[in-house]
Amino acid sequence: MDTRGKSDTEFRNEVNEILARHGLNFDQIHNILQTILADLQALKVHKAQPNVPATGYVNPFAVDEAFQPTKKPRTFTETIGVTRLVQKLNNLHNRPNPPFRNQPSTPPPLQHSNTTATIPPTAGLLGPNTLSLFNQQVLVDSFVFKWQEKIIFIAFITRFNTSETYEYFDLPFCPPDSLVRKKESLGEVLSGDRLTNALYDLKFREDKNRQILCQKKLKRDEIAKFRDAILNEYYFQMYCDDLPFWGFIGKVDEESWSLDGKGPKYYLFEHVQFNVFYNDDQIIETRAFSDPSHVVDITEDVETSVKFTYSVVWNVTSIQFVNRMDKYSRASLLPTHRQIHWFSFINSIVIIVLLMGLLMVLFMRHLKNDLKRFANGDEEVDKEVGWKYIHGDVFRCPPLMVLFSAILGTGTQLLTLVLFLFALAFLGILYPYSRGALCTSLVVIYTLTSTISGYSTASFLQPERSVLLAGVLFVGPLFLILFMLNTIAIFYGATAALPFGTVAVILFVLTVVSFPLLAFGGIIGHRFRSKFQAPSATKRLPREIPPSAWYRRTCGQMFLGGLLPFSAIVLELHNFYASLWGYKIFIHSSILLATFIILVILVAMLSVGLTYIQLTVEDHEWWWRSVLRGGSTAIFMFSFCIYFYAKSNMMGLLQLSFFFGYNACICYAFFLMLGTISFRASFVFVNHIYHAVKNE
Repeated sequence: MDTRGKSDTEFRNEVNEILARHGLNFDQIHNILQTILADLQALKVHKAQPNVPATGYVNPFAVDEAFQPTKKPRTFTETIGVTRLVQKLNNLHNRPNPPFRNQPSTPPPLQHSNTTATIPPTAGLLGPNTLSLFNQQVLVDSFVFKWQEKIIFIAFITRFNTSETYEYFDLPFCPPDSLVRKKESLGEVLSGDRLTNALYDLKFREDKNRQILCQKKLKRDEIAKFRDAILNEYYFQMYCDDLPFWGFIGKVDEESWSLDGKGPKYYLFEHVQFNVFYNDDQIIETRAFSDPSHVVDITEDVETSVKFTYSVVWNVTSIQFVNRMDKYSRASLLPTHRQIHWFSFINSIVIIVLLMGLLMVLFMRHLKNDLKRFANGDEEVDKEVGWKYIHGDVFRCPPLMVLFSAILGTGTQLLTLVLFLFALAFLGILYPYSRGALCTSLVVIYTLTSTISGYSTASFLQPERSVLLAGVLFVGPLFLILFMLNTIAIFYGATAALPFGTVAVILFVLTVVSFPLLAFGGIIGHRFRSKFQAPSATKRLPREIPPSAWYRRTCGQMFLGGLLPFSAIVLELHNFYASLWGYKIFIHSSILLATFIILVILVAMLSVGLTYIQLTVEDHEWWWRSVLRGGSTAIFMFSFCIYFYAKSNMMGLLQLSFFFGYNACICYAFFLMLGTISFRASFVFVNHIYHAVKNE
C-alpha cells in the first residue's frame, strides 16, 4: 500500500479496510506492532529471558527520553521499518476524535520543558503524598533490592484535582485477606496519606504474565460505584519503593451507546501491567498501564463477573539511583516555561528599582533638606515641615495595644518558621520526595518557636497578659477552619479526614509543649526587655489630625501598599498555587526564597515611604496603619485565589471548602507576618528621624 501523498484519514481508512478482511481491527494491529518493537528493543540491552511474556500493549514511545534503555546501533533492518510504521500508527491512534470522549488507558501526558511524562502529579503541599517545594539536591542512600520482594502500597483514588481523594478499597477491588496499613508519620496523616498493602506481588527482575489477582461477581451497587468513578475520571495512585505511579480505573466510550440508548458505555479495566525500570540492583522507575483491550462492560445494572489480572515487566535503564526523581520534578499538568521565572524576576527587580528611586528622591530632596533646616535653626521651619509638629504624638501607644502586641509576636513567630523551613531545605534535611515531611516540619517548628512569640509579645511595651492572646491568635482561627473542613471530609468519606488520634496528638502537643514554651518566652521577654526611650515626650492630649487626600488615608495606602508587592510576585504566586493544589511540582527552593526576599524588601520599603507621606500631613496614627499596609498584600493574594479557582477544574463542596479554607489560613498567616515586617520597618524609620531631629 502506497502511503505517499495521502492524508492520515485516508491512510487510516485503508488500514481499517485491510484489517477488516482478516477479522482484525486497528487497535489489535497497533498493539501487535508495539509488542514487536518492544521485544526488538529489549534485545539491544540484555539477553532475552526464557518464558518472558510479550508486553502486549505497552507503548515504548510513552517512556521518557531520560528513561530510554541504553541506545545501541540497530542490528535488525526490520526494526527500522516497524518503528516507522508504529510511529505512523501512534500518530493516528493518539489523535482525538472530536465527536467522542474516549478516556485514555493511562493518565494524559504532563507538560514540561524537556520531555513528556505520562503521569499526573501528586497533590501539592496540602494534598496527599506531598512533594514539597524544596531543592532536589539531596543525599540518598544506595539501597539494594536484589531478589527481594517489593510490596506495592496503594495510596488513594482521586480526580485530576487531588484535593479530593478517597481510599482505594472504597471501590470494590480485590482486597487482601489481611489489610495492613503502612505506619505513617504525623505529616503523612495530615497530608491525607492512607497507604495500605495490596495483592500485587513484585519480585526483583521476575517477569509475570496475566497473574490472576482475584475473580469476583460485581453486584449492582458495586457496579454503580465503578461507573461513577469512571465518569468522574478517577485514577489510582500506588507506591513501589516509594516511587509513585498512576493508572485509570476505566473508560467511557461515547461512540458506543447502551441498549436503552440513554448514554455511552462504561468499561472497567481488568488488567494492569507494571513496567519497572532498574539499574543494577536498584529500582529507578515504576509505571502502571491499564490495558484497554481487556475491559468489562459495566454499562447495565446487572451482576457482572470480573477477573482482575496483572503483569510485571522489568526493563534496564542507564539512569542512576540518585537521579530517579528528576522526572517528577519536571512534570506538570499545566504548560510550563522556564523563561517565566526570569520574567518574574525582571518584573520584580524593575519594581524595586523604581521604588528605590522614588524613595531616594523623597528622602534626599525633602527629608534631608528638612533635617538641614533644623540643624541651621531656620525660624520658618515649623511653617514648612508638617511631621515636626507631631513629635509629641508619633510615639503614643495605639488603641487595642494587647491585640497589637499579640500580632507582632505571632508575626515574628511565623517569620521565624518560614526562615527555618528554608534553612532545612538548603541543608538537605527537608527534601522534596519525603511524604509528609513538610507538614511534620510545620507542626514541630511552630511548636518550638512559641518561645519567640511569647518573648516578642511581652517585650514590646505591653504586660504579659497579651501573651495568651498571641498563643491563640493564629492557632484559634486555624483550628476552627480545620474543624469545619474535617467535618466535611468525614461526611464525604475522604482521606483528608483526620483520625481522632491525630487530632488528640496535635492538641496534646499544643497544650503540653507549645503553651509552656509560649509562657516561658513571655516571662523572659517581660523580665529582660529593654525599656524604650522615645526621642521626645508624649503629649497628654492627642493632636487633631487634619483632613487629607484619599491616597494618604488608610484605604488608599492599603491599596498601594498591597498592590505593588503583589504585582511583583504574582507570576511566581501562580506557580506556587499550581504546585500547592497538585497541578505541577515546584521544587526550586532558590526561586521561592528569592521571591520571598523580594516580597519582604518591597513591603518594608513601601511601609517606610507611605509612613513618611502620612507624617508629612500631620497624621500621627501610623501604628495600626503600618500593620494594615503590610498585611494588605495577603488580601490581594486571597483575591488571586478566587481567580485561580475560577480557572481550575475544581468542583463540588468538598474541593471548594478545602481550597478556600486552606488558602484563608495561608493568607491570614501572611497578613500577620507581612504586617509585622511593615511595622518593624516603619518603627525603625520613625525612631531614626526623630532621634536625628533631637540630636540636631
